[in-house]
Amino acid sequence: MDTINTHFRLSHKIVDEAFDLSQATRCNLYVSLSQKAMRLAVADAERNKFLVLIDYELITVFTPLQVAEQLQLIATENPLLQEKSWNTIKVSFSNQQFTLVPETLYDPAHQSDYLRLHADLNPIQDQVLAYRHSTIGAMNIFAVDAALFRTLQDIFSGRPIQMLHQTSALIRSVLHQGSLSAKRNTCIFVERDYVTILVVGQNGLEFCNVFQYHTPEDFIYYIVFVMQEQKMDPEQETITVWGDITHDSSLFHMLQRYIRYIKLGKKPTDVDYSYKFHDLFEHRYFELYSLHLCE
Repeated sequence: MDTINTHFRLSHKIVDEAFDLSQATRCNLYVSLSQKAMRLAVADAERNKFLVLIDYELITVFTPLQVAEQLQLIATENPLLQEKSWNTIKVSFSNQQFTLVPETLYDPAHQSDYLRLHADLNPIQDQVLAYRHSTIGAMNIFAVDAALFRTLQDIFSGRPIQMLHQTSALIRSVLHQGSLSAKRNTCIFVERDYVTILVVGQNGLEFCNVFQYHTPEDFIYYIVFVMQEQKMDPEQETITVWGDITHDSSLFHMLQRYIRYIKLGKKPTDVDYSYKFHDLFEHRYFELYSLHLCE
């Protein structure tokens, strides 16, 4: 990989003065991977507090193999990825290759068969994994590119890595955000080119899917379509928004045209954050913080 060109840039970095790599044994490392971004965070498990956040933007990266190549390059210069003594390492993946199966129906021997009903799997290129949601009695079955899977194993030299689909972190955190009520709620998580839509009701998670959009019109179409299919009125319901979206963006303006009540989400509760995180928008980096809540 020495001949691979650099296609990433550091877009944000926060390091609390109290953090030192010598503390790694009591800290958790969280990694969030997508085709557009690679984000790292460190939380002190003993103090239950986030101390570090590093955000890399991936540029002209189009395939999972290229993501793996950029991850390898970042690992050569980032001390967090060179450290091997973390208390826990958790990695989430953002893609559309996932499905939720009731735990009572789940058979590990057939997890690829479950996923094949919802995604085009390549037995050579795809590594199929599963994550158990004890709170909703379901298994999230998902695929990871084999090259990316091997790169992570190489970087952490055989250390145990908890790998999960990004939707699992979002589900866990959204359900944790507040007590369930009779009123159903629509939550969305926005990334570049993708939007995850969740509907939560009195009995827990009712809907979860990831949609790819190319224009603001695509973006709002999926949101309104899901709300209508779920018998929810965009003129009456409030939706909660997290992710890479700002008040002055075309996506937010499109939301305002079609959704009457929009609320920007907050950071996960029951965990502290270094004072250096206070300048960040509350709804940003939700997928990264949410890894802290996953079992």
